[in-house]
Parts: sequence; structure tokens; C-alpha cells
Amino acid sequence: MARDSGTRRLDRRTFAKVAGGAAIAGLAGCVGGPAGAGDEGSGGQQFVTIGTGGTGGVYYPLGGGMADVLNENMDGVEASAESTGASVENCRLVADEEMTMALALGNSVLLAVDGEGDFDEPLPLAALFGAYQNSTQVITLENTDIESIADMEGRKVSVGSPGSGTEVIAKELLEFYDLTYDDIDEQRLSFGETASALKDGQIDAGFWSVAYPASSIQDLASQRNIRMLDFPAEDLDELTSEFDYYVKGTVPAETYQGQDEDVNVPDVTNSMVAREDMGEDLAYEVVKTIYENVDALVEVHPAAEQFEETARDAPIDLHPGARKYFDEADL
Repeated sequence: MARDSGTRRLDRRTFAKVAGGAAIAGLAGCVGGPAGAGDEGSGGQQFVTIGTGGTGGVYYPLGGGMADVLNENMDGVEASAESTGASVENCRLVADEEMTMALALGNSVLLAVDGEGDFDEPLPLAALFGAYQNSTQVITLENTDIESIADMEGRKVSVGSPGSGTEVIAKELLEFYDLTYDDIDEQRLSFGETASALKDGQIDAGFWSVAYPASSIQDLASQRNIRMLDFPAEDLDELTSEFDYYVKGTVPAETYQGQDEDVNVPDVTNSMVAREDMGEDLAYEVVKTIYENVDALVEVHPAAEQFEETARDAPIDLHPGARKYFDEADL
């Protein structure tokens, strides 16, 4: 992974083919330590924990669906999904062996393995697979005069929960439009909290980096007239040129109630990450089981429809066990 960590532009692997704690404590008690990288309990039972995100996003239900798939199809495995602060926190949890694997945004994963941004040192992570595209959905209410991120100066804005990839993106996009936290009244809220705060008039706008449709935005749109900020073509051209992990995306018309037109946004790919020293056999079996049961995951959220196309589209090296399965499956 030869990357120039001294530049703002971060290299990636083939990455953009598509446009577009109770559980931990309980498992730790069973095995006498954190439920980390495939801990084995008495009788050979394998504990697998999956770090997700807030309950109003996609990581949480999709991670729960993957846990169900593993429990139903892997003998001797007990899998559990855990709600977390999402990408940044998930990278740390996996590196610290408090989670076996976790979903995380590509920009956060790159920063983690390079020891940059919110990470003081490089983390020993590898990718199990590239999952799906997250769309950067910036929402305000129809009655505000916020037409772009540049209009957020002096406003109350939710930038995502602490330790989330959404906050990393919010900071980058604010800077892209010559703003910092000094220029706004930032609120670090989860997706569900952001929707509630917008609904109640406690904030003026909020950032979501999530696959559409997001349940929290659907709920908000059913109760308030919302407007999603559209990124001008020239801004997307510059943004995707400056940051290698952004690609041009579109949230189709009628994704949310009252959204009559397509909205152009920057997208970032998610990855499922594990420690690079995860056992090759475990990595192989986990990835094989998930990919042989993608149809069940599509029932949980349509974002899983992208899994096969984005299988290798991770910004860091694939784990050898994952690569072995993708070679066999011709993915």
C-alpha cells in the first residue's frame, strides 16, 4: 500500500465502479475478554461481533442482517451486531479487538490505515469486502434559505455523531466551501437525533452519509417539507478531483416524500473491515457466507444489491481470506 501520506489526496484501490455495548459486554463475559477478532469460547464456539452505526442509518439494520445470516448458516458461530458511533469509532474498535469486523466509510478507512486525521497512528486493518455506496445527503427544511453548504455560515448544523464518517465528510465539505466549525454552530447528532432536531426547529440543516433511502430521512420527510441540497456539476467535478474517494452520485427523484427531482451528490464507498491478522479461514468463511446469502440481505436493505459489484472496491488491501473467496467466485 504505497500511498503518499503527506498529501491531501489519498490513493485508493479500484474503488468507484458504481455511481451511485450490551452485546459486547455479554460476549466478553462469555469468553473472558473483549469479543474481538473471532474469539473462541468453551466448546469451540466462535464469537463474531459486527460494528454498525446509529439506529437511524443503514449500517445498523444491515449489520443485524449479516449477523442473522452468519448465525443461520455457519456452524459453531455466534454473531451479534452492535450499534456504535460508526466509521471512525468502528475502525478503532476493530483495531483494539473489541469488534471482529465493522462497516466504515472509505475515507475513514484510508485515514485509519495511514494514521491521519482522527487517528494518531496507523491501524492494522484489512478489508473483507467493499459493501455499497453512501450518498452525502445534506438536508434542510423547505422554508429555510439554505441553498448550499456555503449558506450554513452562522447556522445550527448537525455534522453527524462523534466518531462517524459523516462528521469526517461534513468537515471536508465545509472546508471545501471555505467554512469551519468556527463559522457554524455545530451539533454532533446521530441520524435519528438530526431528524428530530430538524423536525422540531432546533437546527437548520444536517449531514447524512448513508445509502438511500435512510429511514430517519423518510420519517422526517413524512412530517416536514424537506429540501436536499443539490451539488452543482462544477463543484462535483472539483470535489471528485481533489479527493480520490468521492465519486459523483445521484439520489433519484421520489426517494423521499416531496422530492420531485434527482439530486446530485458526492458518494463514498463503504467497506467491511477486520484486523489484518484475522484468521484466513474465518475471513474466508464469513465472506463466503455473506455473499452466498446476499438475497436475504437485500430484503433487509436494497443497498445490499451492490455487494457483488463492489466486492473488491475497498480503499485498502483485501484480507487474503476474502481475496481467496472472490477469486473462487469470480467476483
